[in-house]
Amino acid sequence: MDWSFANALSEKEQMRLWVETWKRAGPELERMKREELRALTEEEAYEQAQALALSAPDDLWIEPGRLSAAGLIEQQRVFRKFRSSAQ
Repeated sequence: MDWSFANALSEKEQMRLWVETWKRAGPELERMKREELRALTEEEAYEQAQALALSAPDDLWIEPGRLSAAGLIEQQRVFRKFRSSAQ
């Protein structure tokens, strides 16, 4: 978009144009996202999940060794702990 054109529009017109743009772009971006997710191999998905987990803030940091552990087993251990403390 030409910035001089955008600057000439009122704030309300800019907002309307922004909404119209996203109404057109949103469905296409969603389609692209679904396509990219379907194309991921299991290894690529694991690598991306690991990178995401390692990029978490320090107070949410997960030990790298725990990333390869079965999450469901860990989840069940936590649930048992809370259930026994609630009784």
